[in-house]
Amino acid sequence: MDVLCFFLLLPLCRSIEVIVPDVPVTGILDEDVILPCSFSPPDRFSLQDLSLFWEITKLQQVHSFTKGQEQLEKQDPKFINRTELFLGQLLQGNMSLLLHKVSLSDEGIYTCFVNVGNSSSAAVSLQVAASYTKPTLHLESSEGLKPGDQVIVTCHTYHGYPQAVILWQDGSGKNLTENVTTSQVANEEGLFHVQSSIHVTLETSDTYTCLVYNPLLQVATHASLSVTGQHLSFPLVAVWVTIGLCACLLGLLVALACVCRKQLKQTCEEEQEEAASNEEHEENGELKTAMQPLKASSAEGDDPTTVE
Repeated sequence: MDVLCFFLLLPLCRSIEVIVPDVPVTGILDEDVILPCSFSPPDRFSLQDLSLFWEITKLQQVHSFTKGQEQLEKQDPKFINRTELFLGQLLQGNMSLLLHKVSLSDEGIYTCFVNVGNSSSAAVSLQVAASYTKPTLHLESSEGLKPGDQVIVTCHTYHGYPQAVILWQDGSGKNLTENVTTSQVANEEGLFHVQSSIHVTLETSDTYTCLVYNPLLQVATHASLSVTGQHLSFPLVAVWVTIGLCACLLGLLVALACVCRKQLKQTCEEEQEEAASNEEHEENGELKTAMQPLKASSAEGDDPTTVE
């Protein structure tokens, strides 16, 4: 009889294999996540024989099931109304846990325990990730720039987790690693604000790209800033000043030309008057010279002392 009982109980006493992922499970912030865990169910067992527990580091009870029903009286408060088992699949050995609305505080090592005549357990690691916002870029000291100037391009991105990997590239896709400064500061929720700046020598035209890579999600987001002639063009005020100076200079040249023309005309008129005056004087001198012989001849004809 004892031998018969032994062989009847043997299937319930055999070792239970618990299967969990070899790699950490990644949950997205504020979304649901499944922590996989399964066991090899013995033959002819009922849920009344099954006891299972989920716990997290520091022995916080996450979820439990015993005597054919869930037992949540000792559940940690932060998991209330946030956990579920796949009850319809327990007989098939699926004791995975569904965790609703994941938060950063849910990160940690979860242990699933199972007991069906024999007990076993395994650990599942949960990591939480949050996507970063699309980066924004701006160019500091964007006025009065010219090729060869040293400028700072700054990249901002927010509300991501964990810390990001920042890469800078130029317009040809070449990685820029020198003169890069990056800071990552967590807010009250634990999410990171990333600020990265790069010091570059300004070219006539170039493009700078900031890539933000989330190592858990293995997703990168990026933004680019093109520095073109608009940053190197002549300032608008200087253009109007130049136009005003040119107009003044043109006005001065026109006025000078008018003055010179008037002065030249006056000089020409004076020279013409002087030439006419000289010509008149010369004519009067010739007339006087011609009259002198006539006077001499007249004087000889009237002389009374002439003797025949």
